[in-house]
Amino acid sequence: MRTVPSRPEGDERQAALWACIAVLHLAAVGAFLWTGLARANSEAAFDRGVRTYQSLSGVISDYRFFAPAVASDTRTGFILELRDGRSLFEPLDSDSLEVGLRYQCIVASGLRANRKTQDVLAQSWAAVMLGVHPDASRVTVVTQSYVLPSMEAWAAGKRPDWALHYTGTFGRRDGPLSRESP
Repeated sequence: MRTVPSRPEGDERQAALWACIAVLHLAAVGAFLWTGLARANSEAAFDRGVRTYQSLSGVISDYRFFAPAVASDTRTGFILELRDGRSLFEPLDSDSLEVGLRYQCIVASGLRANRKTQDVLAQSWAAVMLGVHPDASRVTVVTQSYVLPSMEAWAAGKRPDWALHYTGTFGRRDGPLSRESP
């Protein structure tokens, strides 16, 4: 006669909780795919919450290679103006494929955001770059998308091209705090 191994009490509740979370997540994915909920652009608290959930969970990640009307690739870089008059370009990239993909997801979600959110994101990147390069006085954040033409436009001779989506210039603040810490 075989004995059934006993489980510690509470495992069923934890498994049921995870199953409910998975079902709710799949329902949200379905709602984003088949309704206009994913494109809500208002500043209402509910819509901001939906956009935050989409960005953090990866629900609306850009799986461009699956769709016939594909979205574009993105790239971001920083043009640093050094105090001696020289300029330096630093791309936002990584040697690690996974980290590079994560950077692209962050940039893509920033492109979907409103202008104020884009400015805040760019300002935080600029602060990091000015901290990494203490000899820089200003940094320009540039984000571009690689726009792919439709099949009809391709047949007519149009080719993919990089389009400028965001640019912002940020300077180092003068004052006692900026002298002590970059």
